Amino acid sequence: MSKKSAYISVDVLRAIAALGVFYYHTHIGTLLANYSGIKAIRYTDAFGATFAVPLFFLISGYCIHLSNIKYLEQKQSLPLKKYYIKRFLRIYPPYLLALLASIATNVITDHSYHVSIPDVIYHTLLLQGFSQSYFNKINVVLWTITTEMAFYILYPIFYHLRLKYSINKALLTTFIVSVFSIAYVSTMTTINLPQRFFVLNIWFAWCCGAWIADNYIFNPQVFKHKLIIFAYLLIVILFTPSLFFMHKTGLQIVTDQLDILIWGGPLLWFLQLEPWFRKNQSLVLKIVVSVGLSSYSLYLFHEPLLSLKNYLVHQLLPPVIQPFGVAVGVLFIPVITWFSYQYVEKPFITSKRKTQVDNEIQNSNIGPLFNDTI
Repeated sequence: MSKKSAYISVDVLRAIAALGVFYYHTHIGTLLANYSGIKAIRYTDAFGATFAVPLFFLISGYCIHLSNIKYLEQKQSLPLKKYYIKRFLRIYPPYLLALLASIATNVITDHSYHVSIPDVIYHTLLLQGFSQSYFNKINVVLWTITTEMAFYILYPIFYHLRLKYSINKALLTTFIVSVFSIAYVSTMTTINLPQRFFVLNIWFAWCCGAWIADNYIFNPQVFKHKLIIFAYLLIVILFTPSLFFMHKTGLQIVTDQLDILIWGGPLLWFLQLEPWFRKNQSLVLKIVVSVGLSSYSLYLFHEPLLSLKNYLVHQLLPPVIQPFGVAVGVLFIPVITWFSYQYVEKPFITSKRKTQVDNEIQNSNIGPLFNDTI
C-alpha cells in the first residue's frame, strides 16, 4: 500500500498522546504512588505533563501537510478558501462545545474560579493562548487550541515556500523565523506562558512534522542520510540534559523545541510499523485506534468531565463506595468522548476525496474504523 495510507500508526500515536494527558490530569501516577508507597510511580505523570502536547504538535504538522500532498503532486497552489473552511470546521465546533461544557461544569460544581465575560470572549475568539490573564482559566488545555489554530493560519506560507522552492528551503525559513522569535522573547526580563509558547517560537518544530510527511512521500531515502541522522542524534543528546534544566528561566523556550523534535524518531518508527498494524487487527489495537480517532474530543472534554465526575461522586455516593465511583467514572470518560467524535467531530470531517488506496482499505478486513480523518 501507498505510504499515504499510513493512518493507523498515526492514530496509535494520537491515542498515546491523548491518554498521556488524560493520565496526568487524572493524577493516576500520584494516586498509585500514594497507595503503593512507591514514590517513583508519581513520575509516570511526567509524560502527560510535559511530552504529550509536543507529540500532538508534531503529529499535527505531519497530518496537515500529508492532507495537502495531493496538491503538491499536481504542482498546484493551496486552495486557501477550501483549506481554511476545512480547518475551521475540523477544529472549532468541538472546541466550542467543549468550551460551553467547561463553563457549565464550573457553574455546576461551584468552581473556585468564576468565569468572567472577558474570559468567555477571549476563549470564544480563540485568543486565550495570547493572554496571560486567561491563558488556562476555563479549561487548562484550551490554550493549545489557540496555538494550533495559529499553525493552521501560518501553514499556507510554508506550503507556498515548499511549492515555489523546496521542502528544505521552506523548513529553513521557519527555522530562521523561530530563532529570531526565541531570541527576542529571551531578552525579556520575565517570560510568561503566552510568550513562552508563542506560535513563532515553535513554528519550526511544528513544521518538522510537515517535513517528515513530505520526505516520507517524495524522498524517503533522506532519512538514511548521515546529516539527518547526525541532526537527530544531536537532538537526543541535547534533550537528555534539558530534562534537568527545563525549569530554569531562559532555557524553557529552547527545551520546548526539543520536546517536539524528539518525537521525530518515534513518528518515523511508527510509520514503518504500518504494515504490521494492518496485519494484526486485535481487539486491543482497535480500541487504541478508537481512542486515537477520538483523541481530539478526549483532549478537549476530559477536564470538565473529570471535574463533573468528582463532583457527582462526592455528592451522590456514600464515602465507602466513592473510590469505586471515581474509578468507573474515569473509565467512562473515553467512552463519552468517543460519542463526541461520532456526533460532533465526524459530521464536520469532509471525506469526499477517495483514492484507490482508500478504497482498498475499505474493502479489506480493516474496515471503516481506520478511514482517513486528518
